[in-house]
Amino acid sequence: MAKVTEFKTLKKRQARRRGLGLLALTALVLVGAYLLSALVNTPNFAGLSSVLDMIQGGPGYPIDAPGGKVKGMYQNGSSLVVVNETTIYFYNTSGSEVYSAQHRMGNPQVATNGTMLLNFDRGSKTYTAYSRNNQFYTGTTETAIRCGDISANGCIAITTQSENAHSQVQVMDNKQRLQYTWSSDDVITAMAISDNGSMVATGSSYVEEGELKNSLTVLRGGKELYKYTLANQLILGLEFDGNNVRCVTDRSALLLDTNGKAIGQFDYKGQPLSGFSMYDNGLALVFGNYEQDRSYTLASVADNFFTLRGTATLTDSVQKIEAYENTILVLGGSSLREYSAYDCSLVGEESEGSYYNFEPMGNSIYAITGTEIVRLTLAEPSRFSLFTNHTPQELPDGETEQTQEELDLLENILSGFNKDKQNQTAEPTIGQSTESDSKYEEGFIESEQPQTTTEQETETTPETPAVGEDFDPDNPDGLTNTAPSHMPVQNEDAEPEFSNEDDLNQSQQQEQEQEKEQEEQTQSQEEQEEQQEEGQLFSSRRPAS
Repeated sequence: MAKVTEFKTLKKRQARRRGLGLLALTALVLVGAYLLSALVNTPNFAGLSSVLDMIQGGPGYPIDAPGGKVKGMYQNGSSLVVVNETTIYFYNTSGSEVYSAQHRMGNPQVATNGTMLLNFDRGSKTYTAYSRNNQFYTGTTETAIRCGDISANGCIAITTQSENAHSQVQVMDNKQRLQYTWSSDDVITAMAISDNGSMVATGSSYVEEGELKNSLTVLRGGKELYKYTLANQLILGLEFDGNNVRCVTDRSALLLDTNGKAIGQFDYKGQPLSGFSMYDNGLALVFGNYEQDRSYTLASVADNFFTLRGTATLTDSVQKIEAYENTILVLGGSSLREYSAYDCSLVGEESEGSYYNFEPMGNSIYAITGTEIVRLTLAEPSRFSLFTNHTPQELPDGETEQTQEELDLLENILSGFNKDKQNQTAEPTIGQSTESDSKYEEGFIESEQPQTTTEQETETTPETPAVGEDFDPDNPDGLTNTAPSHMPVQNEDAEPEFSNEDDLNQSQQQEQEQEKEQEEQTQSQEEQEEQQEEGQLFSSRRPAS
């Protein structure tokens, strides 16, 4: 009986020891996790409170909109971020406000990358970084901030003004330690940092020999990797695509490889750029002037920055454009429209609410009105539209129609030729003028030089009548159809045709009649030879190359 009692006691001791061992192991794991998180201390470490905040329930959408003027809406991981004049708000997909803080910024700007968000005050000196819905760093600069960006792992790049240089770039790692500072004599207007924080791209402007130039500079470890120069093109946006760099200017869009070579370029063909949005699968562009034309042109460009997928005409004003996955969202004055990124076909339209901002996230579109935030369904465009359009897409040329000012200019040119004929003994060609050496019209160059005709050349030239032959006072030079049927103008193939008789005004016709009377009165051989040396009344023009 004693042996049975001792066996039970032994079993209880073993169970107690196993329990204490399990508790000790649990405590050791928790302490190790705490020490590891404190040691790593990276912004992308998801804390337990952050995870619980995002999965907690909520009232669902629609929800009340925050007061004040909304500056922007953004996606940060699974959080919807709303920034107004005083506060930044974070909402989860259930409609719960999981975080809010006053930013105290006069001009708040936001850059996002994955679960990271950077909020900086352009023109001032403060900035704050967030991971998901947690603030992990806030800092100040010595001079005013111009632009900033954040990497997917929490590295921060800030561009500020500088006393010793026009611009200064500061790069910090994901532990908020300053890695390097890079200065430039140019004015930096755009910046991007790669996903891992190893490279930084800057777009800057400067003036050289009276010409505005722009350069795209890529840095690695604080040293210049390469520099790509553009003439008369303002860099509006930069973005890393792996190690390649995407660049959007006011005249074209470029894709540069790791050596700084352009491997893709989409030219706007003179179309004025009104808005753009870069996304993983390509680029969405909006061209036109709504006040002038009452319409825009929407263009979808593939991720190679070369292929035009499709275009569409927008007949409403554009407040915001954002490309997301395979959809292009356009917020107009009266509706929110969804277009397919494959061919720019209209997928859906929402016109019931008066929305003034929106942000796509997941399978939904979160839009804000004056009183509430609503959630709309994001329509998925058909992938078969890739195969429906077999004809190559082309962007229409800008400024193809001839304006009245251009017609008046051409008329003045013709009038000037006739006046020169009366006042000069020899007809000047393009490249020589008795008044000045200025160009007649932008887009044309002065290339031809006046040539004198000898008596021997006059005798052998079939176009010039010999002395003593029949003389036609209406055509003293004996030329037939020498005036060009049309004159080339700037912008490629835009060559409007016009008739000389239609373009000459009443005063020019009177001058021609006076000219004919003078020619009838002067029948001497010496005057006829001078008229023969005048050459053609019009000289051909070539567009400037």
